[in-house]
Amino acid sequence: MYSCVPQVTTMSVCRLMINKIINKIIIAVSALLLVGCVTVDARKLDPERAVSSHVTAGMEYLRMGQPANARRHLLKAIEINDGSAEAHNALALLYRYEVDDEREEYHYKKALRADSDFSPARNNYGIFLVRQKRYDDALKQFSRAAENVNYDNRGIAYENMGRIYVIQDKTELAIDAYNKAMRMNPREVALNLELAQLYYKSGDIKSADFYYSNYARTANPQPPRALWLGIRIAAELKQQDRIASYELALEKLYPESKEYQEWKKWRGKS
Repeated sequence: MYSCVPQVTTMSVCRLMINKIINKIIIAVSALLLVGCVTVDARKLDPERAVSSHVTAGMEYLRMGQPANARRHLLKAIEINDGSAEAHNALALLYRYEVDDEREEYHYKKALRADSDFSPARNNYGIFLVRQKRYDDALKQFSRAAENVNYDNRGIAYENMGRIYVIQDKTELAIDAYNKAMRMNPREVALNLELAQLYYKSGDIKSADFYYSNYARTANPQPPRALWLGIRIAAELKQQDRIASYELALEKLYPESKEYQEWKKWRGKS
């Protein structure tokens, strides 16, 4: 998928990215299945459709927390066509669920050997590599996925690239990646906050305020990191009313947060 600043952590990045990709898989398969009953009669299907049907059933069982049933369908898909990138990608996701890193990576590689343009596997493999802290390798996978103009989730791939650049403290590259993600997913509100944080860090307060304002219009209530950023942006712009409003919200809503402690130090109250 991706977990935010003040500094993005590897675990939070992974959770965000994994949740996004799994949610998209669930959405894709749920439209094709009746909940609670997943059956496939491969005898009535041609091999390609049979593989897709078994993959769909397997992912639905995985969504329902039934890995044994998921495995039965996914292995059947592999049996029908061991050269199916779709099937190997799905099997890798099963092994992600089971926290079997070796088999997960093996099946991503099998998927990409079968079809080097199968971008869902590249994006998922990139997420795996982030978990392993193999950031440069992950960037290569996300970059290949983002460059595929036929890939529906290019915006997610660019967003994932941006999160790695944040981890690597490559602010300009992160801004570029997030802007590309924003152009492809303009309704992804959270990207406004990421860009606001990065522009503030780079000293571009005008751009930071632009993206922060976009975020604040739809985020209610704002999380503590957003309020703390809003306070500092407003302070740079000498907008006392905004400072007071954000400070009050931070103090009332999040008195136990680290951002509140940072604000107290900033105010000289500690």
